[in-house]
Amino acid sequence: MHIAVCDDNIADRKQMERLLGRASDRRIHTTGVFYIDSFGNVEAVMHAPMLYNAFFIDMTSGPVNGFQLARKLIDAGVTAPIVLCISTINYRAVIDAAIAEVSPDGVENSNHDILRRQLKSQIQYLNKPIRVAELDEMLDYCIEQKSKTVPTIELRGEKDTLYVYEDEIMYAEKEGNFAHVSLTEGRQIDILSTMRNLYTQVADFDHFFPISEQVFINISFVEKLTLLKLTMRDGHSFTVSPLELSLVRKALEAYRSGL
Repeated sequence: MHIAVCDDNIADRKQMERLLGRASDRRIHTTGVFYIDSFGNVEAVMHAPMLYNAFFIDMTSGPVNGFQLARKLIDAGVTAPIVLCISTINYRAVIDAAIAEVSPDGVENSNHDILRRQLKSQIQYLNKPIRVAELDEMLDYCIEQKSKTVPTIELRGEKDTLYVYEDEIMYAEKEGNFAHVSLTEGRQIDILSTMRNLYTQVADFDHFFPISEQVFINISFVEKLTLLKLTMRDGHSFTVSPLELSLVRKALEAYRSGL
């Protein structure tokens, strides 16, 4: 499990590193090794937040506190547990107050709605000084949540980076120097990558299937397969060579039969 520690108090940060390191040593033959990265500022932890399965955070002296960093992480797409370590800021009270501001009318398009829907379940708390028994309970919780997490796929374009689930990618095809990825809801992104490299990234998922060196598809989005032609759910079609046709047909039959 990969853990990020973000604390602007260097003594507390080093102490958390030691506690997590000792916990990792105790669990090496049970729940496995913990890989720990430590950060003292917001910019560093936000560089690649999707790498982590849990966050332990306390930011009190800079322009962004721990609560605000938690919101940034959630806005960036993080779904891993975020553990706010309480010292000078009572994060429980801060988040309770923020959630209380949300109207219960079911409106779904505000930042406050994110707090109502996600923070209640995603944010956890530890009091400082950290007690070993309480930390162990929290680590058990984070490991359990990791086992329930559906993995995402990173699609890094020239300007934007998307983190999507397997069932959001319909197909990808080579366009010049880019891999053009078509997603659900009419979304698209161009990645500066070879098709081989992109397919290597997704090959461990169940539903992706290469139909040529320049195209791979998500088999669950196939609408129709005829002689030499495959049509996707969005109406886009691809030519399938006779050599690949039987393999595509078998993959499609396996998917539809639930194998």
